[in-house]
Amino acid sequence: MASASRAGLTLAKSVFTRFPCRPRRTDPAAVGWAMTWAPLAGLVVGAIASGVFTLVRRAQHDGSSQWLAAALALAAIALVTGALHLDGLADSADALGVRGDDEAVRTAMKSPGIGAFGAVAIGFVILVDAAAIYTACAHRLAVTALVAGCVGGRLAVTWSCRPSVRAATDTGLGAWVAATVPVGRALFATAYALVLAGGWAALWRRDDPLPAVVVACGAVIAAVVAGELVRRLVVRRTGGLTGDVLGAVVECGALAAYVVVALAGS
Repeated sequence: MASASRAGLTLAKSVFTRFPCRPRRTDPAAVGWAMTWAPLAGLVVGAIASGVFTLVRRAQHDGSSQWLAAALALAAIALVTGALHLDGLADSADALGVRGDDEAVRTAMKSPGIGAFGAVAIGFVILVDAAAIYTACAHRLAVTALVAGCVGGRLAVTWSCRPSVRAATDTGLGAWVAATVPVGRALFATAYALVLAGGWAALWRRDDPLPAVVVACGAVIAAVVAGELVRRLVVRRTGGLTGDVLGAVVECGALAAYVVVALAGS
């Protein structure tokens, strides 16, 4: 188990980021652990986004850089992840919007281009993400939002890979990761994800950590709930789990976390 866990940690880095990485194992045991370590990969992404946000904010002290900081933090997330999750969101939105049979749905999801529904979905999510982070900034919770969103969105992926969730096809990312995470391990991932998000929030709000910790943990839970709702909605149309569905789960879960932090601080 220890070997599979270590291999899964490397594999998680390969799946959830664009950092150069050569996984040692890609068997079901390692894949299951990779999905278990997804929130940890989210912490790395969130930490990078937080660093970008903080650097931009410190470049100007009059508050005029808040929108720019939020936008560049989101751009950093897209860069580190290769924008794969945004692509999955767009394809999932196109699948929901297309009219026709199952073949039309599969064609819409596999199309290299982005349809009208996909373009609207990406624009909406990015706009709401930036607005939520901007709002959270006014209450010194922007970094909390970024980390909780990145951790929570990927925790939603962990739960999407539990045994009761089946893949849409026998090939592709969905088939590779579906049903690889036992519920007990998903609970373990939830526990450490809450510790990661809460600990990061406390670190950044050392003068008054408890409210930030509560907000961060609530945002992570909201991300899982939102991701589960989105997964169920899209799977009804696609017939099962796919890589695009997981991308939509990440993006919508993160959006829910950002909004919860923004509303909790206002």
